[in-house]
Amino acid sequence: MAEEDLENAGDYILYELKNPSAAENTVSGIRAKINSLVNFPERNELN
Repeated sequence: MAEEDLENAGDYILYELKNPSAAENTVSGIRAKINSLVNFPERNELN
């Protein structure tokens, strides 16, 4: 579901807001943050 939500957010920015660079930057930025959890999975501890 998270992957679908991310794609939907990118599509909204791309098609509704008509901003392809913001769509790419947003989606790729979120993916980079998710992928970085491999190195430090507990860095954002839930309270």
